[in-house]
Amino acid sequence: MKVRKFSPCKVNLMLAITGVRPDGFHELVSLVTPTRFGDELYVEISDSDSLKCNMEGVPCDSSNLVMRAAEIFRRASGRTERFAFDLQKKIPAGAGLGGGSSNGAAALAAVNELCGNPLPMAKLADLAAELGSDCPLFLSNSPVVMRGRGEKVFPLFGAARRCLERVKFFVFKPEFSINTGWAYSQMKKNPSDYIDRDLAENIISEWLENPCVFNLPLVNNMQIEAFKKYPALEVAIEEIKKRFRVPCMMSGSGSACFAVVNDLDGGALKQMEICVKDMLGESCITFIED
Repeated sequence: MKVRKFSPCKVNLMLAITGVRPDGFHELVSLVTPTRFGDELYVEISDSDSLKCNMEGVPCDSSNLVMRAAEIFRRASGRTERFAFDLQKKIPAGAGLGGGSSNGAAALAAVNELCGNPLPMAKLADLAAELGSDCPLFLSNSPVVMRGRGEKVFPLFGAARRCLERVKFFVFKPEFSINTGWAYSQMKKNPSDYIDRDLAENIISEWLENPCVFNLPLVNNMQIEAFKKYPALEVAIEEIKKRFRVPCMMSGSGSACFAVVNDLDGGALKQMEICVKDMLGESCITFIED
């Protein structure tokens, strides 16, 4: 038996980093939605754990969250099965799109299913939080508000969920990546970058009262330090906003950015792709949701 799991990337429509926690992690408030673009993970029971991946440079050893997911599943469930993973990647690494976290969450769900679902969803969520701060959101497979260091996930329903499921993204990632650890370390050195927690909660609450594609709470204070080191990102974002009159922002810790393109036709989207590659280089990765 082989299980297939879709492993989407995510976009942080709002990412407010509010300060440092006593445990050294950062406290955040974030509005996040999975996209319709992502990887595919195939899993089957095998004699030993193994991982193969179609994307060059992706580690296939125990440092990969897919392999770590198998380890913590066995520890938590008492099962002894080993698994063969085949990861077909499209999500670029070092992008702030949560590709690795999504793969880890998909692996957890897959091995649990292959073994007859011995662990309930609540336990899987705990294990996902152990894997990484972004992992729990991918188990919900829906737009969420995240709090804490990202482990507190609150799925959205009703009008807010329907609104975010209608959003169409144009995503682009330049050749360079931004190390997440570096990004957070720069914020620690510059505490004025942090956003007041009450302000962040008010921004989220106001949008949830009247959720609409055209009043999305687009905030990301991780852009501040990223733009200092990589000014080309800011230039590209501002040019897209000016030329195409659409919202545009960096996602997560970067370097991927997104534009909300619900009102643009195919011709305009093609022009946007050309514009981005002119500014950031032909090696810039782009994708548009169907």
